[in-house]
Amino acid sequence: MLKTWVVAATLSRLAMVSAEILPLSTLMVRNSSSGTAVGSSGVLPCDALEAAGLGDRLLFPTDPGYEPQVATWFSTNTRMRPYCLVLPQNTEEVSAALTALVNANNGAGDWHIALKSGGHGVAGSNNIANGVTIDLSHMNASSYDPQTNTAKIQPGGRWKNVYADLDKQGVTVTGGRDGDVGVGGFLLGGGNSFFSGRMGFGCDSVVNFEVVLANGTIVNASNTTNPDLWKALKGGSSNFGIVTQFEMEAIPARDLAYDLRFLSSNYSDTVVDAVVEFTNQNQSLADNHLITYYAFNATRSPEIFIGCINVNTQGDLNAPTAFNKVKALPALSNATILQSMADAAEGSQLPSGISGASSTLFFRNDPQILRNCVEIHADFVEALKRSIDPAMFTTMLFFQPIPTYLGQIGKQRGGNMLGLDNIHSNAILWTAGAAVDPAAGEAAFAVAQAETYVMTAKTEAMLQSLNGDLGFRYLNYADASQDPLGSYGAANIQHIRNMAAQYDPTGVFQNRIPGGFKISRVA
Repeated sequence: MLKTWVVAATLSRLAMVSAEILPLSTLMVRNSSSGTAVGSSGVLPCDALEAAGLGDRLLFPTDPGYEPQVATWFSTNTRMRPYCLVLPQNTEEVSAALTALVNANNGAGDWHIALKSGGHGVAGSNNIANGVTIDLSHMNASSYDPQTNTAKIQPGGRWKNVYADLDKQGVTVTGGRDGDVGVGGFLLGGGNSFFSGRMGFGCDSVVNFEVVLANGTIVNASNTTNPDLWKALKGGSSNFGIVTQFEMEAIPARDLAYDLRFLSSNYSDTVVDAVVEFTNQNQSLADNHLITYYAFNATRSPEIFIGCINVNTQGDLNAPTAFNKVKALPALSNATILQSMADAAEGSQLPSGISGASSTLFFRNDPQILRNCVEIHADFVEALKRSIDPAMFTTMLFFQPIPTYLGQIGKQRGGNMLGLDNIHSNAILWTAGAAVDPAAGEAAFAVAQAETYVMTAKTEAMLQSLNGDLGFRYLNYADASQDPLGSYGAANIQHIRNMAAQYDPTGVFQNRIPGGFKISRVA
């Protein structure tokens, strides 16, 4: 689903709703009232988990905590219902769960395993219907070590809680902008952050990964221990093992200068010019971060409007950037404040329970291309209006600047799998799609999904005609039909293949845990 959807929509101060972590009291094995004896659910993989001593970490559909836990997935179209959920509380329990599931009946049967940290991924990437989901929600601790200036962060944490914990120590990390997003998927897919201009993607700040391999072995990966795996995990996603802890370089926590404003689409040309100029700024202005989006939301306006979020991570409210062109325009509304990263994340939560369809592209920073994208999005809105009640859907089109120096930062910090160091043009990260109210029905969502594919295809064709497509597809925003791993470049693709073969020789993470983007599917 659209990861950045939450960033922009929630920073407009929509209602805040967070998915609460279930208390341990809800984690109960089935008892005799369900008609099945404890330890004999009748479901082989779930019984294997029980036999491994994880009975009190299981949730079955008959348990009162099951449906509330399913509701912690952000989008309704990702809320599948597995045979059972297992919620380990530490690395050893993850190892025990994975080992039990992999060995259950030697893998016979048509069932599989899924992994979940925050539940914001595309449908099928972090949950499963025919099988068992390992839900890392209860592994959500974060701490700071002043001796090493590193933060140890578990994968099931939400960024709002990570920042709040670290803020007490006067530090923060290069993490997510949306407080409700989970740690694990964000970092393994790259991780675009307010701090990326200085620190690179979130994955570039990870100095050590603790990983459970397919055979249950627990290893570390850093620039000195298993360094090839360390590099592969930075953008290589779930192809090697289950990361149970990220150790990240910490940075001082300072108040952000945060400007949010909404404008009429009549000012689109000026906004586009500002985005292009902002993207071309040199690294001396790297403390500044811009998110620009075009949105249709009939409950707020009958017309498409523009939203801009401009952040200076050093708290400078008057930084001399291209965003000043936007500041000079008359705004429909505007809020400019100083706030901590912890407070910004806490305020960036959107009510869950929508059905989301989106995709992503990456192209040359060119004003004509951006203007064409704006027109294609407008056509997309009109197409949806013809089939869906306008009050039942919203759309968004995002432009995020990706200057070339972000790729160089990643290279300087040990390298990652994204391949941006081989792209020599300032670029725009495009993400677009629709969110549909489930009350509109599954048919309405299917229309939105189909029209999203059409919009993406039209945009790709336009990019090809202008020699604008730079090929990269950002994994954290990609639709399941896209191929982000295949866009990383030949050397990085081969490195992921090699590491998958070395650390998972039996192909557990390719075949038994099929969700997400797998290197075995890359041509």
